[in-house]
Amino acid sequence: MAKVPDEKVPGRFMRTLKTGWLGSAVASSYLGGKLTDRLRGDEGRADAELSRHLQNAKRIASTMKELRGPLMKVGQLLSTHAEALPGEYGEVLRSLQSSAPPMAYETIRDVIEMDLGATPEELFKDFSRTALAAASLGQVHRATLKDGTPVAVKVQYPGAVASVEGDLKNMKFGAAMVKRLLADVVGNERLDFTPVAEEIAEHLAQETDYCREAYNAQLLGKLFEGQDWVVIPKVHTRYSGLRTITYDYLDGVDLGEALKNPDQAYRERVVEKLSDAYWFQMLKGGVLHADPHPGNYRILPDGRLGILDFGCVKIFDEAFIQGFTAMVKARMTGDEEGLKDAMFALGLVSDRGDAQELADMGRIAEYFSAGLQKDEPFDFATYSYVRGAKELVTYFLQQRRVPPSQRNMIFMTRVVLGYYEYFSRARAKLNFRQMVWRWVKDDWSGRAITIPPYGE
Repeated sequence: MAKVPDEKVPGRFMRTLKTGWLGSAVASSYLGGKLTDRLRGDEGRADAELSRHLQNAKRIASTMKELRGPLMKVGQLLSTHAEALPGEYGEVLRSLQSSAPPMAYETIRDVIEMDLGATPEELFKDFSRTALAAASLGQVHRATLKDGTPVAVKVQYPGAVASVEGDLKNMKFGAAMVKRLLADVVGNERLDFTPVAEEIAEHLAQETDYCREAYNAQLLGKLFEGQDWVVIPKVHTRYSGLRTITYDYLDGVDLGEALKNPDQAYRERVVEKLSDAYWFQMLKGGVLHADPHPGNYRILPDGRLGILDFGCVKIFDEAFIQGFTAMVKARMTGDEEGLKDAMFALGLVSDRGDAQELADMGRIAEYFSAGLQKDEPFDFATYSYVRGAKELVTYFLQQRRVPPSQRNMIFMTRVVLGYYEYFSRARAKLNFRQMVWRWVKDDWSGRAITIPPYGE
């Protein structure tokens, strides 16, 4: 019988302690810096500020890698938008995109034996002792099935479930405190982060449920069946369990590397496939792979787009997809009344006749419809989506007013901003309006697949 692994993700008490220490250290660094900066000249202040940013970025990245779990996922999300971060934060946090420190092979071996009832040496023809990739909640090893099929085996860390549960309790508590604080101090009842916390909680819980991940992968595999430009790796259920999941191995380069390719046409083909994959999921299945981490995409040697890691897949109700499609189409055609109707139906405005609410949502719609208004090439290399986001945030903070939270839009926004980042990295110059119009022009016509209830 396999022994219980000693190595595991730190528990809630240690996570709370270390994140508290981290917050204190970073705050003290900036507070102390402000005091000492008064004694420096302008050039000295700039150098000192850059040094503090670098030191604190390293502190944050180091703690996130140590604690793994949801905290590291937050760091990965922030690193996707490096340009929005001060100083050296972006580049330092980007180290979280590639890998975390892997756990020892012996730990992984024990998890597999406890989960599948046999060791990797017994189950596979060969199994690499070195991790192919290590992430926030688990790591991946290359292996070969007995019949010669190359596979990737994803193994969950011991303590991962407890780390997520602990972080989620802290997050929900924090969201409730922020809501009360803002209501009391700022006098703003609408600034409520609890829907965000609830949506994140739902999907983080999914990410530790490998049965749900297998369900998601098989769902997207069925959706993309017959589409020769996208590859969803097959799940090998015989070699998968509660804490282990085995996929076909996909060769190729990850998205981050693909976007560095010197060939402009190659990069723009990647952008087109990303955009088409997004709209195909939304308008053919009403679903969305909602974790736009560059390591979750592979560009295969033949140019096809491979999608990996299905722990975060959002399934939308049909009313939302119908309203979302109508909203995008109305924005593209200049149908102001149709746009108002769609925003009201989606709950993005609470009063269709409120001019201020409509103006606020108009600002947001303008930002998220970059490149969709004119039938001409749009240059993502010169479009500053980061500056636009900062201007939006500044506007709403100054007005002490925020749009209502809409849970379905939370992960949608995460994906769209991730794609903006990748389109900008690709320095793409494409007719984005035509790329999107071919998907939305016929409206929502229902799901192309049946989505069975999970667990049945």
